[in-house]
Amino acid sequence: MTTLKANTRPVPATGQWIILGALAAMLAAAAVLTVLALAVAFWPDIALFKPLDSYARATLFTIIPAFVATGLFAWLAHHRAAPERTFLRIAAVVLLLSFIPDYLLPVPHRTILASSIAAFLHLIAATVIIAVLVGGYRRFSR
Repeated sequence: MTTLKANTRPVPATGQWIILGALAAMLAAAAVLTVLALAVAFWPDIALFKPLDSYARATLFTIIPAFVATGLFAWLAHHRAAPERTFLRIAAVVLLLSFIPDYLLPVPHRTILASSIAAFLHLIAATVIIAVLVGGYRRFSR
């Protein structure tokens, strides 16, 4: 008995997923660092808020999710009939959940402004990562 593959569309190769993940990570990190630098320039006190006090941390917390998202999308592309739609739904839920710690964690110097900027950085990262991954998936799976 044979099994049918859930996705009938061609799936990007592993090397293509790695390229997409690296590109998503680099572009998202650059966007996040740019926005963070601008925000700190306008509101220097936000740098007292632990999530916004380190460019290295911001980079790390952007690159890791980019590769996790890439792995998830690659898995969905191999196992789901509509991987793009499923990925977008999961990404939306994860993005919304990522806002919660920014507003609720008992971290010194947490203000509405600092928490909102941290949440905005999540939105920036997610937008870039999703755009790169979905655009790359569409391009490579033609």
